[in-house]
Amino acid sequence: MSAQSLKYLQQIWQSHQQKGRFLLVGAAVFVADAAMFYLFFELFHLQVLAARVAAFSIAVLLSWWCNRCWTFHERKQAAKTKQLLMFITVSSVAAIANLSAFYLVTLLLGKTWLDLSLAFSVGVLVGLMLNWFGANLWTFKVVKDE
Repeated sequence: MSAQSLKYLQQIWQSHQQKGRFLLVGAAVFVADAAMFYLFFELFHLQVLAARVAAFSIAVLLSWWCNRCWTFHERKQAAKTKQLLMFITVSSVAAIANLSAFYLVTLLLGKTWLDLSLAFSVGVLVGLMLNWFGANLWTFKVVKDE
C-alpha cells in the first residue's frame, strides 16, 4: 500500500472517528441494556415494564458517561448535571420515536418474526439518528467560553 493510500485512509478515519465511536458506544450499550433487561426480568422477577424501565435508565446513564468520556471527550462540554439532563431528554425522545416507528411498522406489516425484525430495525435506526443529532448538535456541542 502506498504512502498516499495510507494517508487517505487516515483522513477517512479521522473524519468519521467520532461517528464510529458513537456507534460502538451504542452497540455496547444495546448489549448491556438487553442483558440488564433479561436479568431484571428473569433473575429478579420484575414485571416486564419495570424491568424495561430499570434497564433503560441504567443504559442511558452508561451511554451518557461513555459518550462524554470517549466519543466527545475532546469537546469543551457543559456541566455534568446539565448535560446529563439534556442527554436524558434526547434519549427519551429517541426512545419514543423508536417505539412509535416499531409500532407503526408492525401495523403496516404484521407480526411475523420477519415483520417484527424489520420493525425492530426501523425503530432502532430512527432512534439512532435522533440520538446522533441530539448528542452531536445539542447535548455534546462545544461550549463556548463565557
